[in-house]
Amino acid sequence: MATLKDIKLRINSIKNTQQITKAMKMVAASKMRKAEEAIVQARPYSEKLRGIVSNLSSGAEDSAHPLLEQRDGGKAVVLVITSDKGLCGGLNNNLCKKLVKFVPEHTADFEIVELVTFGKKGGEFFGSRDFEISDSFRNLKEKQMVEKLEAKVQELIRQYEDGKFNRLYIVYNRFKNVIAQIPEIKQILPVASPETEEIDDKAEFIFEPSAELILSELLPQYVKNQTYTALLDNYACEHAARMTAMDAATNNAAEIIDKLQLQYNRARQAAITSELIEIISGAEAL
Repeated sequence: MATLKDIKLRINSIKNTQQITKAMKMVAASKMRKAEEAIVQARPYSEKLRGIVSNLSSGAEDSAHPLLEQRDGGKAVVLVITSDKGLCGGLNNNLCKKLVKFVPEHTADFEIVELVTFGKKGGEFFGSRDFEISDSFRNLKEKQMVEKLEAKVQELIRQYEDGKFNRLYIVYNRFKNVIAQIPEIKQILPVASPETEEIDDKAEFIFEPSAELILSELLPQYVKNQTYTALLDNYACEHAARMTAMDAATNNAAEIIDKLQLQYNRARQAAITSELIEIISGAEAL
């Protein structure tokens, strides 16, 4: 049975842990607000750019630009965006498991899968499994990660145009709100044709210069923008998930402290009762 000293030490230890989780929650909340502002500001531009590209590509043939060319089979490259740090619940694990399930379900679309991981957790998860990782970026600050992602995407665009692979996917967590973070797998290349219901405006446009020239400028920017907003989404999700996890940890610590305090009081009361019995027994013996 635990002694009074043992229980007291455990209470103090959990109180120290509770202070750490409370501080981490506050830090995550501050970072989450900044990340949420960044993704909210980036989405209108991203959606407008997507609408323009959809409008242009809907009337263009696949041969109008290499990034529109549909090619089946071959190799697919997947950009996996996870966090470098843990303590954010099942955010990274759920995302990686979704990709593990996605690959065998789409063997008709590609034959080989090659991963490029951004974030330590994704690299560790797939590094211990039967997946080929061609490049990995980890332990970088947000600005450095953005630069590395942009450079890598530019390289992948050139490789796609040269026919070195046939599909490009990006795997990330989409930020919905503080509580909900949705794991997403999105096809980036080839640029998918818009769904019929997405094109509400049936008006015809005259483009100057030609639609093909505009596409040649817009499509690479569109691909970079899609990956950039995915990275911002994942940062917001990471901080939101960590804030939620640390809040839950702080509340759990408070519950454990209450239980231990009750156990300490009972043990202390039992010790006092035992001492009183010994004193009374000794007095009666005299």
